[in-house]
Amino acid sequence: MGWQYTVFALPTLFAMITAALLGVYSLRYMRAHGRSSELVAFFAVNVGLVLWTGFSTLKLLQTDPSLKLLFYRFLYFGVAPLGALAFLFTLLHTDRVSRITPGLVAAVMAVPVTFLALLFTNPSGLAIEATRLVETGGLVVMRVDVGLGHVVLELLYNAVLCALAVALILTEAGRLGRPYIPQAVLVSVGLVAPFVFTACTALGIPPFGSDGVNLVPTSAAITSAAIGVALFRYRFLDLPPIAYTTAMEESPDGVFVLDADERIVHVNTRGAELLERFGAAVGDPVTAVSSDLDLTTESNDSVRTTRADGETVYLSARSQRLERGDQTVGWVIVLRDVTELHRQKQTILSRNEKLTLLNQIIRHDIRNDVAVILGNARLIEESVEDEVVRKRLNTILRNGEHASELTVNVRNLMATMLDDEETTRPTALAGPLWAEASAVRDGASDAAVSLPDEPPEVTVVADDMLGTVFRNLLTNAVRHNDAGRAEIDVSVGVRDDDALVRIADNGPGVPDERKEEVFGRGEKGLESPGTGLGLYLVDTIVSGYGGDVWVEDNDPRGAVFVVRLRRA
Repeated sequence: MGWQYTVFALPTLFAMITAALLGVYSLRYMRAHGRSSELVAFFAVNVGLVLWTGFSTLKLLQTDPSLKLLFYRFLYFGVAPLGALAFLFTLLHTDRVSRITPGLVAAVMAVPVTFLALLFTNPSGLAIEATRLVETGGLVVMRVDVGLGHVVLELLYNAVLCALAVALILTEAGRLGRPYIPQAVLVSVGLVAPFVFTACTALGIPPFGSDGVNLVPTSAAITSAAIGVALFRYRFLDLPPIAYTTAMEESPDGVFVLDADERIVHVNTRGAELLERFGAAVGDPVTAVSSDLDLTTESNDSVRTTRADGETVYLSARSQRLERGDQTVGWVIVLRDVTELHRQKQTILSRNEKLTLLNQIIRHDIRNDVAVILGNARLIEESVEDEVVRKRLNTILRNGEHASELTVNVRNLMATMLDDEETTRPTALAGPLWAEASAVRDGASDAAVSLPDEPPEVTVVADDMLGTVFRNLLTNAVRHNDAGRAEIDVSVGVRDDDALVRIADNGPGVPDERKEEVFGRGEKGLESPGTGLGLYLVDTIVSGYGGDVWVEDNDPRGAVFVVRLRRA
């Protein structure tokens, strides 16, 4: 074996060493940081490159034609699956892990396996048509005339897969923007390098030559190095997957990536602004932002902290552990400045405390005083005979009863506003409806209230306030009635998902332009003309049940208030 063989083998040997070193590096990286699909695919690509360049070197160094042919066949154990491996690696690199199924892997690897079987059996010269020895520069090399099976199953198949891989990478880079163009270009260069070298060799472009030393295997160094730099130089394995990083950069929240030591290694634009406000920087521990941040919680907890200028702020924090294998390799923290929301919350809590106090005053002090006034007025009514005094006393009693009714409505409305818990439950409709209708009928001698012959057996979504809804609608129908005798008809209709309660009266009715205003809806709310607290309360309660209430015209005169409730 002459020194010429050794000299001509150096480029291919260098390519083999490059692929071997990067394969070993990726293996050690997996042992230190945990296995990942991208690294496994990269390691497999390097194994294929080592087999290709290794057997190419042995073929070049051998002088025995039979051994040269044997090593030629063996080198395709590395070359044949490279297109498939590159395609699978690209799917991983572009965050299409879900596409890689056992069926897909078997499909893309079926052609390389078929070609290897064809290469060693070579029926009818489909893989190798002929071999010849060529002497160049004192060196004897073997050239192989490939058959149709080799062209289709090896060259064309790998070219198609690599073209698909490059298209996927460039498309993803175009979608994600400038940060991913460098690694996309590097991976693409690594994938197309063997085909560029093959084309240059076929065209005889110097230093490539059809009868000289085959330089195509040296492209393995470019492939391995380019993909390796894309993985390790641009820290693709240490940052969030490609598909999520763009969202992270565009997020209105501050996104912080921490290493295993809880030091900040990356922030998005909003995160950089937050760091500046707190006088911190990338590389600092996360406690530089707030010592109260708890990385063990995934909920939106609010933490109190102080900015560099001494102002107190509140941050909503959510954290997520980053794991590779069984090891925690870092954290992602999302921070949002919720100082203004915190202030609004405190304002609302303060107002609720005042409303609660006001509710207590209405429920006890005012209601008790009104009850005392009404009790004494009724005692006086029994002993007064003067008609003028009796008329004024009736006015006191009527307005006092109205004031008492208002305190009940205000109390119920505040209870609805202050109740933060879900109180709705399956509630029998007939019970509160029949009870309130009977109470109005018994308490108003100048009113007739008719009910269905049989109470409906229907259950609706409501709570203890359902009786308040019917009481306000019934008393409203009596109080605003201008007929000599109020006639109120109550009916119940049941549909698939709803129950409709209709309360019809023979009063003056409600004009079309006021059918919304009477419930206090719209911009003016309770300031709308003719709006009563009772109807506003009805609308509020029924809306809370997921139902609604409206008013229709009665025939021949009057109004019909319709309450739609969801069936339980």
